[in-house]
Amino acid sequence: MQAITKKKETDQRKKLSIELCENFTRRLHPSQSKELKTGALIAIKNFIKETKIDDDILLSFLVDSITDPDKEIRKLVSSIIKEVVNNEIIELLEIKLNESNGSEIKEEIQKVLIDSVTSG
Repeated sequence: MQAITKKKETDQRKKLSIELCENFTRRLHPSQSKELKTGALIAIKNFIKETKIDDDILLSFLVDSITDPDKEIRKLVSSIIKEVVNNEIIELLEIKLNESNGSEIKEEIQKVLIDSVTSG
């Protein structure tokens, strides 16, 4: 009986995870409105802070958003990262820094990394 309950719980978590990924992928797309992206970023912050969900996928959505074309979105991402920083986020930022092409975005990532390491 306990195995059946555990399986149902695992299946529900997988389904929720897939739905969240699809939702955040759609909402954080660079072509979306600033309001939609802001709402998604606040939701990610709340998931991480309030529910103590330490999910690699959520952290990746957050860090990936630091390359958004909108400077205000990047600023919001930076402030959220500073609030919820952990070792995984720092690793993801370092990877993103190496992948980035634009000098402005590289500078922003470096600043977030420095601020995160010194405050964390």
